[in-house]
Amino acid sequence: MPLSLPKHVRRKVSKGRTYYYFDTGQKVDGKPVLARLPDLRDPKFGGSLAALQGHRSRRAPVEMLKVPKLVDQYESSPAWRTLSPNSQRLYEIYLRRLEKLLPTAPAAEVTRADVRKLMDGMAATPGAANAFLSAARALFAWAKDRDLVPTNPCEGVDTLPGGEHQPWPEHVLRAALASDDPAVRRLTHMLYYTAQRLGDVLAMTWADVSDDRLLVRQQKTGRVLSIPLHRALRDELGREGGEGPILRSPAGRPYSGDMARKVLKTFTASQNVPCVPHGLRKNAVIALLEAGCSVAETAAISGQTLQMVEHYAKRRDQALLASAAMMRWEGAADNPRG
Repeated sequence: MPLSLPKHVRRKVSKGRTYYYFDTGQKVDGKPVLARLPDLRDPKFGGSLAALQGHRSRRAPVEMLKVPKLVDQYESSPAWRTLSPNSQRLYEIYLRRLEKLLPTAPAAEVTRADVRKLMDGMAATPGAANAFLSAARALFAWAKDRDLVPTNPCEGVDTLPGGEHQPWPEHVLRAALASDDPAVRRLTHMLYYTAQRLGDVLAMTWADVSDDRLLVRQQKTGRVLSIPLHRALRDELGREGGEGPILRSPAGRPYSGDMARKVLKTFTASQNVPCVPHGLRKNAVIALLEAGCSVAETAAISGQTLQMVEHYAKRRDQALLASAAMMRWEGAADNPRG
């Protein structure tokens, strides 16, 4: 009875002699490609067999996880469900774009160069490009954590300049705070003097106001903050009180995000400096820092990370900071120690 042979090894007899071959798994013109092996009793047989088995394993066809399939898995994951509804809506927009741009690309083979090339293709709209990068970075970070891809190709890719929301120019901010239009004035007061996102401000109700403090529930981070009412905001709100949302349209209906954006964008366009509501958050952070608040104190109001406050701090007025620094320097010279 002939000996059983290792997997993929074939025995052939020709002219009375026995030969051994390994089936490589490849085919040419429909015929299997066989590699000759040493005789079973040859000391080299084992090494040759192991090498051929290794090559066959590496060549074995495997189902590659394509980018659209990876996106599907991410959007069905528990991690996706922890995102705020606003983040989900934003990510969906740009993950659909990623699927369209890389419909057949194996997710594990997407490189940093690929991501940079996609970003360059969106250079005309830096804000959208940066939002795209944020969504892609979250996707691949999740995939890397689950060993679905070897690396996150978005790591080390910089955002495009000009893609951030800019703070409102000082004269536009002052005009909005003093506007005769109550919708413009109140929206600006609420955004500026709370340093919160538009969605969080629109969700604030009169029940959140108590003892000159405002309770904030951040939709994106889940954080709950208790913020003292700024004197100017307290004056704007007056003693109205009531039930339901603080911010309502002139018709008495709660504002939607689109309605509120339209009110403020129309006003800033009339000032010949189109701005977006989120810019007021930067104005608030900058104002807190320029008032001498520490980064930690500023973050306690805005609810941002210390790193994000530091990032916003880069927008502080250089001339104003230089003047303050010079005054301290001169004061130190007038009052030398010892």
